[in-house]
Amino acid sequence: MKSVSTDEPHIDCLTTGRNAPDISISATSVGQSAVDVLAQGNEFIVRGVTSRGIFVSVDERTVVFLSRERFKGPLIVNLPWDSPVLNQIAIKAEGKVCPHGFRFPNPDLFISVSSANKWSALNLWSPIPLPGSAVNHSQISSFLNVLQSRASAPNELVAAALQAINPDALPRLEDGDETTKYIHQVYQAVQTNDLPALQSATHYLAGRGRGLTPSGDDFLLGVAYGLFMLPYRFRAVFEPASAMIVATVKKRSTLISANLVECAAAGEVDERLGAAFQALLHPELPPDAAIRGILGWGSSSGMDATAGMAVIMAVMKN
Repeated sequence: MKSVSTDEPHIDCLTTGRNAPDISISATSVGQSAVDVLAQGNEFIVRGVTSRGIFVSVDERTVVFLSRERFKGPLIVNLPWDSPVLNQIAIKAEGKVCPHGFRFPNPDLFISVSSANKWSALNLWSPIPLPGSAVNHSQISSFLNVLQSRASAPNELVAAALQAINPDALPRLEDGDETTKYIHQVYQAVQTNDLPALQSATHYLAGRGRGLTPSGDDFLLGVAYGLFMLPYRFRAVFEPASAMIVATVKKRSTLISANLVECAAAGEVDERLGAAFQALLHPELPPDAAIRGILGWGSSSGMDATAGMAVIMAVMKN
């Protein structure tokens, strides 16, 4: 009787000898959070394929982005653009997670992170321990107005943030605008250390919007990052507020949103958002590069997250 090999369906992390893949790609950079996921993960499944990269769900707990772009982030693995084999990867393709990379069976491909630069936002930007000279509301509003003027269309959450920061200087939006109401509630709740009010607003915003990362989640990501970066001002609410925001998004929204908000609460964000926070904090610096980065992050994600950071920074001034 002819024996039947059981090797075919087995996906192995070994990459030498008869286990060597047909094709190997070396990542150029890998986010620190992605490194942690690789060290603990077992299996992955492809959940999305775009011209910019591939979304890989590891053990259905964390989404890592295999990116063809240069921008770095906590859960991003940066790959060379000139890798046509990536076009052969299909949605729902499964593979094996290894401490040193991703093993695909079809195509027979190994993406290695062994020689990739390890990237962390915390290596660039640390929490600000002392208040120094805080940016004022006028400067924050000026940045947001420039951002709105450069966008292809006005952003609802940036407009709501402007209204929250300057309730007397701007014309009131329609009374029925729930989003503006709850963003103003975030501003007031953080200002007064009112956790129940912040939880109510977070519950409304989490999962609100469309796409992989709804706009409400991106705003909350900006809030979480702002709280992390300004601990001297928010030490009374930072830990419980951040934990509540992470838990609420995890319960009410997408897996990738939950992952990114959790990273932001620990100070790990896409480099474009880190640069946006610094641009808000230092209005004396030219904002053009930061604004280009914000506008280039998703269809509106960069603007939504910047609105959240701006609201927190405005509270800092009070």
